[in-house]
Amino acid sequence: MKLTTSSTWGPYDIASPGVSTAGYVNNNLTFIPNLNQTPFLGNNSILPFLDKNGTLVGRCPLPSEEEIRLIRALITATKIQVNTIFSIALFFGLPGSVFALVTLSSMAVSPTKRYISFLAISDFAALILASSTIYRFAVDADSLTSFDMMCISVSGLFQIFSHWILVLICVERFVSVRYPFQKSRLYTTRATFLSVGVAFIVSLVPFPLTYLCFFYDKSKSIELMVANSFLSSLIYIIIPGVLIIIFTILTAYHVRRRKNMAPLSEQNSQRSVTMETQLTRMMFVTVVCFAVFTFPVAFILLVFGAILEEGSILFCHLGTIISSNICLTFAAIIYLNNASNFYIYFSCAKGFRKQFARVICCNKTNTRR
Repeated sequence: MKLTTSSTWGPYDIASPGVSTAGYVNNNLTFIPNLNQTPFLGNNSILPFLDKNGTLVGRCPLPSEEEIRLIRALITATKIQVNTIFSIALFFGLPGSVFALVTLSSMAVSPTKRYISFLAISDFAALILASSTIYRFAVDADSLTSFDMMCISVSGLFQIFSHWILVLICVERFVSVRYPFQKSRLYTTRATFLSVGVAFIVSLVPFPLTYLCFFYDKSKSIELMVANSFLSSLIYIIIPGVLIIIFTILTAYHVRRRKNMAPLSEQNSQRSVTMETQLTRMMFVTVVCFAVFTFPVAFILLVFGAILEEGSILFCHLGTIISSNICLTFAAIIYLNNASNFYIYFSCAKGFRKQFARVICCNKTNTRR
């Protein structure tokens, strides 16, 4: 195995007999790079062996032969695991985003469909930017250039943007159900594009701090890394997640209330509200997938941010590898959230399925108005 010399993997002191140095391990043992070299996690600030002043809090002895074998097996398993999960996301996500855009472009324009189109663009960008570097990262992270790291960071930006677009979709669905007669006045073309612009600006909020932590060497500090960890967690998942849950619950409540209060004549003429119902169903399923794929990552970011803040937990060889395995695996899983949206639309919306079939079969019928 290749001897890694640039990673900062542990609290090691070469002055002590039988103890290795930071980023350097004897016995030709290669470690997976530190997660502060992994921007696609959404934060890059996991240095649990440092205190708040950036000094070492302990030492790790050299691993035993048994530990070395186990660590090597875990490293291999992690690389295979991450590559497999991300390959699945790419295989389904890239064509799915293209199919969604092509289908939506041939359908009648509405605020929800505009938002879904932006969501498809954002998902595609997140996947394609990450694809250029993640495979090489799993094999040899030291070969990644600053441009590669920037690609992964921008991929993270589009992941955040996708989450905030989902917030906009949930708000729009709530307005459609709660205030159906005001929807056309509130959701003009200008208002829709303006809200998307605001969502993109919000997605940019963590990046100045991320740049200071990981691209501008003179400003690196534990305090900045702690701040970046919590800010990334908030903007990346927690705040959009809370808003998504709130508006989903409100929408579900008003859908049920509206159904119970609707007169028989309205219930018998369901054609006028079929598409609205399908769009709302799509939103519910999308929110469930969002929660499954992203909430574990938010938990991990907060836990490791707390570890950094405390600065008293020492991870040695095996513990470090296990923790990185968990983080890298969930970092790959979160890309499944970007890959799943087209298949949700296809499963939940009959109108979307019919239009997709027309597009695939080159049917000249065009439902766009």
